[in-house]
Amino acid sequence: MTTQTMNCIEACQECAKDCEVCLHEMIGKKSHNDCPQCCQECIQICTLCAHAVIRESKFMPSYCQLCAQICDWCAEQCEDHDHDHCRACAESCRRCASACREMAA
Repeated sequence: MTTQTMNCIEACQECAKDCEVCLHEMIGKKSHNDCPQCCQECIQICTLCAHAVIRESKFMPSYCQLCAQICDWCAEQCEDHDHDHCRACAESCRRCASACREMAA
């Protein structure tokens, strides 16, 4: 595997983890936007994308492009909150989106 491939897999896994933490921490908290719904979407696509990259799926560029789009959306939603877990989630989503775009190119 190339460094780019490993970076994408690791970014997807890290993002899914940080979104899971954010989702858990938001239980019982009110949100004025799509957080925590975006975290649910992000966890699913990041996991799916990492698996597609690992198995070198012929649809990998499409998975990666969609993952980048969902990660961008999640980052926008989470960075709008002051919670540390939301900020960490947003940063992880930005890193993942960047790594996925490199793979989709």
